[in-house]
Amino acid sequence: MLVVIAAYMGATMTDGDVPFIGIQDVEEHLRRRRAWTRGLGPAALKGYEHIMSKGVHQLVYALEQQQGLVALEKWIQYFTYDFMSQMVIGGGFEQLQNGDSKDIWTTVGKGSQVATFLGQVPWLGVYLGYVPGITGPLNMLLEYAQKETERRLAEGTSIRDLFYYLRNEDVPGEEPPPTRLLLNDGVVGMAAATETTSTALISIFHCLLVNPEAYATLQEEVNRFYPEGEDVCNTASHRDMRYLTAIINETLRLFPPVPTNSSRQVPHNSAPVVLGSLIIPPGTQVFLPPYALHHDAHNFVFPDAFWPERWLVASGQLSLSLARTPIHEAPGGKLSFFDFVHNDAAFIPFSHGPMNCAGKTLAMQQLRTVVCALMQRFHIRLSLEEGRGVEAYQEEFAESYLVANRAELPVVLEPRG
Repeated sequence: MLVVIAAYMGATMTDGDVPFIGIQDVEEHLRRRRAWTRGLGPAALKGYEHIMSKGVHQLVYALEQQQGLVALEKWIQYFTYDFMSQMVIGGGFEQLQNGDSKDIWTTVGKGSQVATFLGQVPWLGVYLGYVPGITGPLNMLLEYAQKETERRLAEGTSIRDLFYYLRNEDVPGEEPPPTRLLLNDGVVGMAAATETTSTALISIFHCLLVNPEAYATLQEEVNRFYPEGEDVCNTASHRDMRYLTAIINETLRLFPPVPTNSSRQVPHNSAPVVLGSLIIPPGTQVFLPPYALHHDAHNFVFPDAFWPERWLVASGQLSLSLARTPIHEAPGGKLSFFDFVHNDAAFIPFSHGPMNCAGKTLAMQQLRTVVCALMQRFHIRLSLEEGRGVEAYQEEFAESYLVANRAELPVVLEPRG
């Protein structure tokens, strides 16, 4: 009998088939993951670059047409959905051109909140799955994702999208997985990946806009690697943009798109797991929330402050004595009075181990490309109209610690050059 992670039983409201990310057995998980690894590997990502380029240029063009106050979060959501739908199932939507006419983001947002809550109480999710209508938003999300997956399977392959790999079409002689398994995995590709990437992008721009010194430093780096006329979709310079990487890491530390993460379970047929003074019995489900780890002073000094320089110091790229520090945390900006604490092992925005996020490389590529594209083209400033203060974003984000809310981000855009 296949052992699954209880949280995914709750999130999908069934004790039957679950997406591959919910499989507890490591060998079976890795077997199911192989197609995802190929579909999200270097060769496949190279094949998706034209999709990324099209989406990024559409995003920039759409923002150029806006006047006055711009709801940046809305346009980022449109971009991520268009890109992921094209990359996962070969397209079908053009939200950057037509808007969210089908109110998909409401379905994704509300459905994800219900799914995450039921993941905490999986026994309840399974029972509610037998009660029609009681979990409407989640049912709508699951049905929507399955419907789009069914459409892709019925149309067949016209481009090498993710489902080209999930159906093993890249492996001669290999049979495709059963349709029911592909439908389950479609939920992961269409819903989970889209929401987490958009949430991360919105958080990055919030952190930059409320930290002018960090914004200015990153702007200098973008100007150096991607001056006007340089193709921001050429990813060759990404690995050399150290401050951009620090900005992304620090944002994901403060605002992990999945604050509670998924759970793991001690196998029923194993010995208890001993963690220090804790003894965890077989069959016990354990959550390791990234938000809690990331905001723990035992893991990161100044845990609640936005301090991207910490990543440069930790990697040896910047001397501690030269690092700019959060003034409100370190009076006078001096670091000599505290011990630098940085625990890389506690940084898990993409989870950890053999069951971590298979799409990490793709996600980082999206984050880097979009940030560079918008900062190359626009001067961006945060709107503080209608009494909206700096703290408003964090309050909206943390409205539910179960699932990250996509907070509003009203901005003013001024074309550069």
